Amino acid sequence: MGLTINQRTKLKITRQLIALGFVMGLIYIFFYYGFSDPSRYIVGGVSGILLGILMSYYELFLFHRGAKRLRFISLLLLRGGLYLISIILIIGLAAAIRRMFEWDLSLTEVIVDPRYYKGYLIEDNFSVAVVYSMFLAFSVNFVRMISRKMGQGVLMSYLYGTYYSPVHQARIVMFIRLKNADILLQELGPKKYFKLLNELFFDYSVPVVSHQGIIYEYIEDLAVISWSVDKGLARGNAIKLFFAIKKELQEKEKKYLDRFGIVPKIFAGLHIGSVVRAEIGEVKTQLVLQGDTMNTAARILSYCQNNGLDLVTSRPLLHMIELPEGIKKDEIGPVELRGREEKLTLYELLSDDDEK
Repeated sequence: MGLTINQRTKLKITRQLIALGFVMGLIYIFFYYGFSDPSRYIVGGVSGILLGILMSYYELFLFHRGAKRLRFISLLLLRGGLYLISIILIIGLAAAIRRMFEWDLSLTEVIVDPRYYKGYLIEDNFSVAVVYSMFLAFSVNFVRMISRKMGQGVLMSYLYGTYYSPVHQARIVMFIRLKNADILLQELGPKKYFKLLNELFFDYSVPVVSHQGIIYEYIEDLAVISWSVDKGLARGNAIKLFFAIKKELQEKEKKYLDRFGIVPKIFAGLHIGSVVRAEIGEVKTQLVLQGDTMNTAARILSYCQNNGLDLVTSRPLLHMIELPEGIKKDEIGPVELRGREEKLTLYELLSDDDEK
């Protein structure tokens, strides 16, 4: 059984962090020691690899879910403490491995040898190595946290200035909302309702990444997701995502019942077309998508809501995308959408498990 897209993404990030750690470890040895003792490159390389593995585990698994449950200061202290302890152990292990080759001893013999501690803490500039490693870990995680706050791919777009001037692009757009949001707000109250949305949007994230989508923005209970045309069409990603999110929420039904007394239901509208993508604003800069495609997707969503449907897509998209296995279409017909001069043919999409 092959890896999922989400697993492949995590594996790719892990390889990148390990490679970065390895290179930075060698760079540290080169600038600090030059080529006076080539065996030190073993320490630098091994330390870098282990640091890359450590960052991958902490950021992709350990802190992935719990980060939003802790206050910022608590998370900062926890991360800093864990990284500091782990880095000390990593550098110590790498130094011990170097001594194994140098002294022709086993790892256990090296660790209990008093000469090892002297070299580890004094001769090998232990404190400098720890500060350097902590700085590297902090820099990588700072960039990842900023990128996460800004959205997938947005940070690099800002750095490269890709959308400094408006760019026309073809995009697939999904508007997805929570059913009966107004009723739930009244029943749960503002604070509990916000926690529900936070939990809901968090549960969106894995399916979105797995189906190569980008979360463009959240507006109250609405999430806007977009794809480049090739990624959205590939394997029917743009359609499969909706049913993947439904499955995710069904699998977590007990969690939602225990915490909120309800099981969230969703509905969505899908469309494809040209958008203008550009940076906007000065005091607060944002990367925006604008154009008739966005308006039409929003109108399709409204049609869904008004007619009690779960997923509706437009003919232009349906003519380009291959229906995934287990998904069937039901033509609604030409529909007059507010703001459009011409009627647009819409289709309802259902999985074989759905009951009409």
